[in-house]
Amino acid sequence: MGLLDFFHRFLKRTNTAPKLKAIWSGFQQVLASNNEIQGIIGGLEEMLASPNAPDLSFLNSRVWVLDQHFAGMVAALQKISGGKYSDLEEARVRVKEAIHQRLQEASTSVAPDPMRLKAVTELIIPLNLVDRRSPTFRPEHCRTYNDITRFAHEKAIQVMFGLMDDVAQGSVPALKLLKLKTSLPLNLHLVDLGDGLASHDTPVPPEDIISRPMRALWAGISYPGITWAGPVPVDVGGFLQVLGQSAINPPQNFWDKTYAIVAANYVNYACRLGYHFQSVDSYIGDAPSDNYINFTFKGGAADDVRRIRRIRLIALILERLGFNMEIFGDVIRARFRRHPASETEDRLNLVGRLMAYVRQMDMLMKDDNTSQVLAERFLAGHYERPGEEETGDAGNEPVGSSNQSG
Repeated sequence: MGLLDFFHRFLKRTNTAPKLKAIWSGFQQVLASNNEIQGIIGGLEEMLASPNAPDLSFLNSRVWVLDQHFAGMVAALQKISGGKYSDLEEARVRVKEAIHQRLQEASTSVAPDPMRLKAVTELIIPLNLVDRRSPTFRPEHCRTYNDITRFAHEKAIQVMFGLMDDVAQGSVPALKLLKLKTSLPLNLHLVDLGDGLASHDTPVPPEDIISRPMRALWAGISYPGITWAGPVPVDVGGFLQVLGQSAINPPQNFWDKTYAIVAANYVNYACRLGYHFQSVDSYIGDAPSDNYINFTFKGGAADDVRRIRRIRLIALILERLGFNMEIFGDVIRARFRRHPASETEDRLNLVGRLMAYVRQMDMLMKDDNTSQVLAERFLAGHYERPGEEETGDAGNEPVGSSNQSG
């Protein structure tokens, strides 16, 4: 009711309100569909890992539900983008028809044929569209249902951040861009879409964050044992790699503006620090089936080998925290879903700590063993990097004991 009240309040005050309401409702539909789709894909992955033969009737039922979610997701993206991605609907129909063709072939088998059923899932589960900045990140390159949801989700977020640019320019009177008051070197700006903040005077003090997932995430980002400011200790090789990277591709706006879209039960946080990008998309409510965390991390200043070692560090930690992951080079996409609110809040807190912990960590990755050592230190609650002195008990809280007071 909070979001509905928010939009009704501004409906008569500004001619941007109908557009704003349509964008937000469409964005919500994309997020909801994405959450359901990823849950079904996870179930299919478990089915394939089972020693029992895949069940055709189960697969048929899952595909039917996926068809409905994808039709709604693509339609919602069309609505909020002004019909910009009509070719995504063509990709959806193309992939759907190919899936149903393989289902038909599997149904003609006299006995269950695991290979034919696996051929169906190969048009659903694999993810080929990874890097949103790649020239191949286009609808015509969507080969699976997972590709389509990746594309739709990314473009929906771009629409929302385009809306925030409009907010920053003052062209959406119904919303304000609010700077968060913090001593951390984060140029963080918030947009409240409904019941996410207790006040709307800038700068907003952290204690005025009432968005459930943003409050948990910020508790981790601002955890006392985590260091954001200053350089990390580096080995000479890593430092030279950074100098070389800087000469070839200097960063633009190193401490660029970081945005967080917040609502009572939702946050979308995106932060670019120098050469790497990280984002968190999360919903936390009373129903465990609705709850999720999507986390993305990409890039770095060092060479490919060191960046990939840092990704392995992140993966080792997230795996222990119960996340499912997809890794492609120096990109990791992780998800944690369908858990109780308290458990989801705990994981968000730890994700916030992790984002700070791995800052510039690629420069420390001198060998393959470093990833394992640093992961174990983080999971034990020791957030000091090699070369930093121990600072008492501030960073000595093991995983599973996070404090939400932030």
